[in-house]
Amino acid sequence: MDLLMIKHLKKKKSIELSKQQQQLFIHLLADLLKNGFTIQESLLFMKKSRSISEKAINYLITLMEQGESLHSGLVPLGFKTLVITQIEFAQTHGDLAGTLKRINQHMRIVEKQQQSFYKVISYPVLLLLFLTVVLISIRQVLLPQLMINGTIQADSIGIHFIQKSPYYLLAFILSLVVTVSFLRWQLSKRTFLQRATFFSKLPLIGKFYKEYSSAFFALEWGKLFYQGLEIKMVIQLMQTVEQRSLMRELAEIIEERSILGHTFYEQLPTFSFFSPELSLIIQQGEVKGNLGKELMLYSELCWQRFFKRMEKLIQWIQPIIFLIVALLVVSVYAAMLLPIYGGMEELL
Repeated sequence: MDLLMIKHLKKKKSIELSKQQQQLFIHLLADLLKNGFTIQESLLFMKKSRSISEKAINYLITLMEQGESLHSGLVPLGFKTLVITQIEFAQTHGDLAGTLKRINQHMRIVEKQQQSFYKVISYPVLLLLFLTVVLISIRQVLLPQLMINGTIQADSIGIHFIQKSPYYLLAFILSLVVTVSFLRWQLSKRTFLQRATFFSKLPLIGKFYKEYSSAFFALEWGKLFYQGLEIKMVIQLMQTVEQRSLMRELAEIIEERSILGHTFYEQLPTFSFFSPELSLIIQQGEVKGNLGKELMLYSELCWQRFFKRMEKLIQWIQPIIFLIVALLVVSVYAAMLLPIYGGMEELL
């Protein structure tokens, strides 16, 4: 399997699926499994129907013929670690079709929100680009003529702003790129647990991340508890995940603390990427005996809150961007016109 993976990883670009193809693959596989097809039969159907890239399907078929699991072949196809972990865990607890259906639903919602976000920011971004072109035109064409005629003075604050604006813009872009690159480099050296803790403590983003993590783990734990598994077995299953992930690292920490006498629900509040109520729901669910069902219901509630918050955030982004554009437009006009009026007063 290792040699096969290396061979295909070298050809990653040729078998990597687009986001649309990934979503279609998940959708088709969920429907086919629900209708009684096996994974191998589903892949053969996709190959015959030519709905998914033939190279990608052939790769998966070859992999599974060698006795490997489906999730192990999804990395070169471009699937995210979180999706692969969900599928791998679903193959453990048995609800693969349901998990795929839920992944597909989330993909659709995320795609819809991305499209809404792009629509929201497209017009303000065009305005910013137009403003940048106007500012450069004023700096390169109009400003030199006015300075030659003596209409304006070069030592004016507004003129200084217009002359230096391209450098300010370049410095802002460079600082943004350097900051993002530095953060990505720093995060790449950290464990999944450290990354999760970092994201959960960020302003604004932290709330979204807590909701997302709580919904994800509540659903996966809920399925296992609903099948009658004990907490100890759930933790052991989490550690069997092949890919290094937050789920696996979390299970290792929980097991270490459990040996020291800490209960499962007592440990959860120590992880900042979980909502505070998750621990309480697990504690109450254990007492009532409906832990699996309560966790799955709580997961649905978390997903609803997560996507509602996303929609509200998108609705706030456009007015904020328009306000920034308006301030920039007023600043440019003030920087340009005030020195001209001042020059005219001196002439009069």
